[in-house]
Amino acid sequence: MTINSFFLYPKSPFHFDGTFHKPSHFPNKLPLDDWQPGKYWQLMRVGEKLFGLRIEDRGDVYNPKLKVTAYFNFDNLRDDRLKDGKTKLPQSELELIKKEIIYRYELDQDLSDFIKLTKKNKRFTPVFNRWLGMRNSCEHNLYELLIISIVLQNATVHRSVQMLDNLLVKYGDQTEFDHKKFYAIWRPENLKYVSEQKLRNLKIGYRAKFIKRLTEDFIDKKVDEFSLRKMTKESARNELMKLYGVGPETSRILLFEALHHYDAFDHIAPWQQKIYSQLFYNQPLVSANKIKKDIIKHYGRYSMLAVHYIWEDIFWRRKNEKIDWLEKEIRL
Repeated sequence: MTINSFFLYPKSPFHFDGTFHKPSHFPNKLPLDDWQPGKYWQLMRVGEKLFGLRIEDRGDVYNPKLKVTAYFNFDNLRDDRLKDGKTKLPQSELELIKKEIIYRYELDQDLSDFIKLTKKNKRFTPVFNRWLGMRNSCEHNLYELLIISIVLQNATVHRSVQMLDNLLVKYGDQTEFDHKKFYAIWRPENLKYVSEQKLRNLKIGYRAKFIKRLTEDFIDKKVDEFSLRKMTKESARNELMKLYGVGPETSRILLFEALHHYDAFDHIAPWQQKIYSQLFYNQPLVSANKIKKDIIKHYGRYSMLAVHYIWEDIFWRRKNEKIDWLEKEIRL
């Protein structure tokens, strides 16, 4: 295994822990990543290769600096890639890794306009100050996030965890680095000859058909993540909605998390509606239309990013205190 290290310098301000750990994400028993204050580990697929990453906070909010250590198994490389008994990634591959980390974790995003906007709503000023510099980050590529979105459909969090773990055991990649074991969601090609029935046997129900059809689209190159990244929100939404099994909520997740459109606050799932009602109004249920109208009025083109800050804040609170109404809704 080869080990390569380099530094990245996010735009200031930058909140390391808020960016690299999202407590609202469902807690897989089979780990896709790991976090502790100031450190983060994950497997990241860049092109056809799977890399282990350890990312460490070496700066502060106003002078951010990240140390990235990339791990890769070179067991199958030709001898001409070896030098002095050691292996190193070519600079071209290191640059691809850097570029992907910067994109997925929004390290180059300028949040100054958003920060100015958040000061106008005094009620949530403490929340925005607490997470100053937090990014909307996504550890997954588009296909991986689609798989997660599918297992989230019409299921409790507990059920979603079961389904994804079943899939990971059967088809996921397992790798150990830095004395930690992780799973990664499979490449689409890994399911090329897997029947829908074999997927159903893993107790994922109708989602087997969705996963099979979506996987075929990726194998057939009908989906180009890098082209989608360059599109406007509406153009990207139109393309995403063409995918089998992708509806308004799944497209919203993809637009915000994978494609980083900060204004993708145009659909509210019923379970989200109940949580938003408590967060924004201290009421059990407020109409989805009113919630959308009020949030867009306050935050405009940063509406989904603002909601993300407030949403993650309550889940960070949940790590240290029991919030009865929240437990009732997420049903872990």
